[in-house]
Amino acid sequence: PLASSDSDLLRGVDSPGISPESPDTSPSPDLSGGIATPETVKAPLVGIFYRAAAPGAKPFVEIGDTVKKGEVMCIIEAMKVMNEIKAPCDLTVTKVLGVDGELVDCGRTLFEVEKC
Repeated sequence: PLASSDSDLLRGVDSPGISPESPDTSPSPDLSGGIATPETVKAPLVGIFYRAAAPGAKPFVEIGDTVKKGEVMCIIEAMKVMNEIKAPCDLTVTKVLGVDGELVDCGRTLFEVEKC
């Protein structure tokens, strides 16, 4: 069973003393340790990740490739529909994290990239 304060949080009731009108102005701690966080391309939907257009075909992108905005980076199959995932901007691929033929969840990082 939930305590009354727990159920209030689940319903979206604010905690006493915290108002949405007053933003938190305290500095947030730097948890990166001075290391730059890489840019990423994430899965916009749940489905099967494919690096190439067909089995045995050349992958759309490889590590080190420069990709122009709008170029296809991979395909995610969802409900028998092949969805092309395109580059959101000009970029260079630094890491491929998606595994060919495996299920990916929405929001999973598929590629680490550097913007050009």
